[in-house]
Amino acid sequence: MASADPPPEHRQPILLVVDDDEDLRELLVRVLGEGEPYRIEHASSATEARACLAKQRYDVVITDLSMPDEGGLELMQWSHDCCPGPAWIVLTGHGTLDAAVKALQLGAFDFLEKPLRGFAALRNSVRNALAHQRLLAERDRLHAELEASNARLHEHVDVLERAYRLLREQADQVRADLQRAGIVQRALLPQVAPQLAGMQVHALYRPSQSIGGDLFDIVRLDDRRSGLLIGDAAGHGLSAAMLAVLFRSQLCFVDPDSRMPHRPSELLRSANRALCQRISGSGLFLTAAYCLVDTQSRTATVASAGHPPLILFRKDGGTERIFHSGPALGLYAEADYAEQVVSLEAGDRLLFHSDGVYDSLPEHGGSASEKIAAALSREKQRGLEALGQLLARSRASDPREDVAPDDDVTLLLLDVTPGSSQIDNGILSPLPPRAPAATGCEILVGSAPHRTTFSILGRGVWEQSAQFHTQCVAAMDAGRAVLVDLTLCQYLDSTFLGTFHELCERAEEADVEFRLQGVTQALEDLFSELGMTGVMERVVPRMLPLPTRMQPLATASDARSRALLTLRVHEKLAGLSDANLQKFDPLVALLRREVASGSH
Repeated sequence: MASADPPPEHRQPILLVVDDDEDLRELLVRVLGEGEPYRIEHASSATEARACLAKQRYDVVITDLSMPDEGGLELMQWSHDCCPGPAWIVLTGHGTLDAAVKALQLGAFDFLEKPLRGFAALRNSVRNALAHQRLLAERDRLHAELEASNARLHEHVDVLERAYRLLREQADQVRADLQRAGIVQRALLPQVAPQLAGMQVHALYRPSQSIGGDLFDIVRLDDRRSGLLIGDAAGHGLSAAMLAVLFRSQLCFVDPDSRMPHRPSELLRSANRALCQRISGSGLFLTAAYCLVDTQSRTATVASAGHPPLILFRKDGGTERIFHSGPALGLYAEADYAEQVVSLEAGDRLLFHSDGVYDSLPEHGGSASEKIAAALSREKQRGLEALGQLLARSRASDPREDVAPDDDVTLLLLDVTPGSSQIDNGILSPLPPRAPAATGCEILVGSAPHRTTFSILGRGVWEQSAQFHTQCVAAMDAGRAVLVDLTLCQYLDSTFLGTFHELCERAEEADVEFRLQGVTQALEDLFSELGMTGVMERVVPRMLPLPTRMQPLATASDARSRALLTLRVHEKLAGLSDANLQKFDPLVALLRREVASGSH
């Protein structure tokens, strides 16, 4: 069995390529080895690969899934049990969802389909896998050092700082992975709506985080029929997103034999049985509604699995609600779903919505669906503009620009009026694609209506705090809300921490909104340790989008302004607790002497 000990810090990485195709195997060895600082070995079968893995530790294994003697998944399972350690990159010429899920469950780092479209993706995957292995090896090494350094305080502190940097790197990687997952999830949603004869369909999608549990689909089934689907997985974030993707993978809109569209009741029954077979856990369920639209007969056949009622707006001003016809999906396998057939007239509109739109509805005015019906009935716009206005109306209690919703929001509107269909998947502005130097700091500033946003990148220290403070105060004096993004902030010194505390006090006095987002656990611990409860209360639980245009903040300020601010904020910090007084009193005394003498 291969040794489980971590590789030496400077050991040359070793790759193993496993493929029964000799030409492809030799090509991969040659292409991957060009100019790279690692050694590559190869095996022509799973049996030969087992022998290699048993006597040699490999950093990365690249394997084909389909081989004559034993498949790649079986080889991964054996290695997982007997020779754990390598990062696995799986290649397959007939990739399926099941194979991908199984490979990922076994710990595969990446999953690529053959034939490869060039080798850039594979080379990049290998580099990322090696970087991942180095992080794991560094983590294990730091753990060992921590255990050995308990008796040596100065060494212990040094290791803790390095462990903190490592954890920050891992947290940044997780955050980046979630952002990429959000991009992938949006790519699975329809990008262009099909055009329907005599009708139009519009969709608006707003996740509450990078990824969400809502989904929708608009599918042209034949010349006269189309399918409209909306779903909402229980919960938020990654688990809800994965459940939504799993649900979408189980759907088959057309019978493969007859080529006829499945009836809505059949489609929901089949998806429910598949989900019940694949998942078994508390809280793992989703609601969905599916509508089969016939543009020739102008009918809509609807089945709903525990989903909020669809709302039918008649041309004459009347409204009707189509309630769920069966339980949510994933609760029990033998559920049935009834159908309702609705005749559509020119000018009618049929609205699908997820319950995320309920979160900020007015308290009075009937049921949630009645409030939505009333709001949309008042809109003079049609199509995507009407959906945007409906979302704005539902959030009238919190009218700030670009605020992410508490829950995922999806709106789908079928309009029995000739016209062009549109989709808005709500891609929010990403963080600026720029990274500060590891030891430097950059402060970006941008504006949206009613709010000024600052983003602190790198290490925030006292030299930049005065100009940052000045700009924040100017925004507050103008009655503008202030948002500070700390997603890419690596460190804040005591002057910056005290500046946040003073800005919170000023915002409260001026009755102006001041909020922080992207706060790491390390910063939260600092706020708590220093008794900065006012700052902690202003940390928002979910990320708000940054302005699309942000410019560097000029950090030039005169020395006396910096010295006065540094003294003032440390005096405030010292007054928060006896522990703070003991910690900062010597520094405050020194700063007072410097300010009095003018030596700054």
